[in-house]
Amino acid sequence: MGHTYYYFAASLPMLFFDSRPPLSVESFLEDCRRLLTGQDYDLMRKLLNEEDLDPDSPNPVWNAWVRFNRNFRNELTWYRAGRLNKDPQRYLRGLRFSEPFLAEQIQQASKMGNPLEAQKSLDKARWRFLDEMESGHYYDLEFLFVYGLRLKILERHQEYHSPKGRDVFWELRRMQFPESCALEPAVKRS
Repeated sequence: MGHTYYYFAASLPMLFFDSRPPLSVESFLEDCRRLLTGQDYDLMRKLLNEEDLDPDSPNPVWNAWVRFNRNFRNELTWYRAGRLNKDPQRYLRGLRFSEPFLAEQIQQASKMGNPLEAQKSLDKARWRFLDEMESGHYYDLEFLFVYGLRLKILERHQEYHSPKGRDVFWELRRMQFPESCALEPAVKRS
């Protein structure tokens, strides 16, 4: 098992934040299905599909990501609800653990005039957290978790620049969803 994970992880191309994904999340999961144990594949699939994310699993990298991601989303929810004069408690997932670093990242993103750049700024904070999680993990399951999460970020960025992504963006801009755009100032379509 260890050798298989090593060779699989070592064969993956490096990922850089502003680069194109070298493979799709779907392809990566298919490789994981073939090369990981059934239990490890199930963990990977759940992590990348964001299903049944128990923050108290036996895997410390899994736990760290689940907690970070929940806290990040809760902090973003808290910020957006406050801007809309709504009770943020209604929208939180679990308990809120205020983290100054996350609040600062959200504040900085909210000041950006371009909503896509604001989203990229938030994703950079996620990427930096993944850098920290990867430390000390070389070609093991935890390395693969981080790789899959990074791949997911890059794939989402690729969708932003696709014709379908632009159409969805402008359709949402025409709708009256203040909760979905509380980070962005009014922008006119050119």
